[in-house]
Amino acid sequence: MIEGAWRAAMRTRHYLTVSCLDVPCVAAWMALYKNGFDSNFLNATSLTRAAFKHLLRRFARYYYIPPARSRGKPPKLRYHHQALGLVLCFYVGSMENGTLCMLFGVPPSTLSRTLCKAEEALSCALRDFAPARISWPSPSRQRELASLVNAREPLLQYTFGFIDGKNFRVQQPPNSDLQNAMYNGWLHSVLVTGTICFAADGCII
Repeated sequence: MIEGAWRAAMRTRHYLTVSCLDVPCVAAWMALYKNGFDSNFLNATSLTRAAFKHLLRRFARYYYIPPARSRGKPPKLRYHHQALGLVLCFYVGSMENGTLCMLFGVPPSTLSRTLCKAEEALSCALRDFAPARISWPSPSRQRELASLVNAREPLLQYTFGFIDGKNFRVQQPPNSDLQNAMYNGWLHSVLVTGTICFAADGCII
């Protein structure tokens, strides 16, 4: 009997509903946005509060929120900072969708739509946005960064940055040469690897 009930439960689709979520205006993100310090913002979005607001002003140009009307349901996320915070938390924390639903007070369907729309807006906002550009540090800046590393690790004298990467699984290319180039024998899958260089102060270079 118990096993039968367990099997039935496993076949049932489980998801969060509006009734079990806080409304967005009192969700966890709103508390962070209103009261969070730089250290809190850095942990959640990888940006300081000032940097977040700077990006938010540009993001708002590309993310449209329809005005509240007397008829129809108003959008659940009514502020641009909620949409930007959602997509940054998704990128930075690699959170499960259920966790994001609870943090922002939205059901899965709204979460998916907002993420898709916010990603497009963020892509447009970052294009030709000077603070978001990636540039190689000058020789003098390299020396400054190397001194930071050397102060912590005395055996490293000329290191000013570090390299890390992320494997992204892709569909198997029909072209055999491309397939061979992207196939990772260790992971037994076809992947594209994104490699990023970080300066000693944490900035991407």
